[in-house]
Amino acid sequence: MSSVVRLTMRGKKVDSKVSQIAKIIVSALILTACLGENVFAFVAPKSEGGDVPKDSPLYSPGKWKAAEQYFVTVERLRVHYIESGTGRPVVMIHGNAGGVEDFEFGVVELLSREYRVVAIDRPGHGKSDRPAGKAETVEYQAQLLHRTLSHLGITQPVLVGHSWGAALALAYALKYPDEVSAMVLLAPAAYPDDGGNVLLRTTIKIPIVGDLSLLLGKSIVGRRILKRVLARAFFPQTLPDNYFKVVTSSWLGRKQLKAYLEDEWALNDSLKKMSKRYSDINIPVVIVTGDEDKIVSPKENAYRLQAAIPQSRLIELKETGHEIPQTHPESVYAALTLISRPSVSKLN
Repeated sequence: MSSVVRLTMRGKKVDSKVSQIAKIIVSALILTACLGENVFAFVAPKSEGGDVPKDSPLYSPGKWKAAEQYFVTVERLRVHYIESGTGRPVVMIHGNAGGVEDFEFGVVELLSREYRVVAIDRPGHGKSDRPAGKAETVEYQAQLLHRTLSHLGITQPVLVGHSWGAALALAYALKYPDEVSAMVLLAPAAYPDDGGNVLLRTTIKIPIVGDLSLLLGKSIVGRRILKRVLARAFFPQTLPDNYFKVVTSSWLGRKQLKAYLEDEWALNDSLKKMSKRYSDINIPVVIVTGDEDKIVSPKENAYRLQAAIPQSRLIELKETGHEIPQTHPESVYAALTLISRPSVSKLN
């Protein structure tokens, strides 16, 4: 923040309730300012409950079988996922924020013709539960993902991670090196950035002030700011109207917003440790990045990661931004095709 807000009263003692209200207002203003710069993705709609699978709302069944929604209980947490197709298992991991809907604008339909595609809502995002106090690290989420896949009978999957989800895929491969067959990393967040806003983090960690700040911040941020930051994420492509409709009705939930903030703050510490071990990864990896990505720098992430992982290839998409799953679903299929080839040498 470029300025400091000071509240003073001369000649009388400030009532404690007034002081608390002032803190809440200031916290809300801090949150609004920070969200205007930091939030760029979305989360899925609130759970409607029930474990009976149903067709995904973003596609009408045509020549392919629409993805179905399920819940599975892992570590006393309800984990939401969608599944479609048969064949080699491909597990899709969304970014921060996000949800399984990120992959329902073409990726699931395209891949499910040849693969068993499973997309999972990360803890606290979309319709999945989130445990208190420990879910924000990629290391913990890798452990929860492993137990979820074990429960579903999925072994040796290809992990497809987007942005923050790519960091989770990397953490999974480092923690379970013999239990992943390959990875596709889309616009990966692989190395620490400048660290985010410490003041915002401190504010949200205060229970009462933090909760009310999130609620006030939600009402202040609104459609206009959301549309601006999403446009930045999609640039140079245009933000699709149908995607924006899903976003405006879903991502501002208190649970999802708090999960986004906690995940964002915790990422740097994990990446500082993980990035020292990327050379240990010895499975086929294809990295896909957009040359116009304004959210995660390709130079500081995708290119560095490709140089660090011995068996990796790099695909750079021209005139493409951060939201690769929505704008270029065919690139995910192309990456999986590269993985299936015997050679894993670098692409020029």
